[in-house]
Amino acid sequence: MVAALLLSAQSLTGYTAPAAPPAIAFLPQGELALRACAGPCAVYGWFPPGHTIYLDERLDPLEDLQARAILLHELVHFLQQENGALAGPRSCRTWLKREHEAFEVERRWLIAQPGAGGAGGLARARAPRVPLGRFCRDEPPAQEGAKALPARLPGPADAIRPR
Repeated sequence: MVAALLLSAQSLTGYTAPAAPPAIAFLPQGELALRACAGPCAVYGWFPPGHTIYLDERLDPLEDLQARAILLHELVHFLQQENGALAGPRSCRTWLKREHEAFEVERRWLIAQPGAGGAGGLARARAPRVPLGRFCRDEPPAQEGAKALPARLPGPADAIRPR
């Protein structure tokens, strides 16, 4: 299943195949949150630099489409790393570009899955609930001539209200 998802991610991004797939490790949610956020947070998957994707142990990608979508999202981050995409200084804007691409690939993949409900189903439910652009408020504006990032992500996230 990881190989099939990796092929889907490659097809949707255009990134080349890595030398080897990443390891997948399942962690208790509390430990995952501590590693990914340094404290409590609503994280289900995380890919730090390296070759291991961490998933919440409550997820079952073999049986659950939404869990597979989360794994696909993290595989996009793995491909970004392996292809040197969006390389450069670690900044909020770079993180935002990585997340935007991963959510867009996840959305497109979900729309194509039987039983996902198309654009109005799981693809919409998995969109970021908080506009990711809000996280970069404190960074200086992009340099002149650089493509500006939108203040918020367009699309399915606009139709979802935080709970």
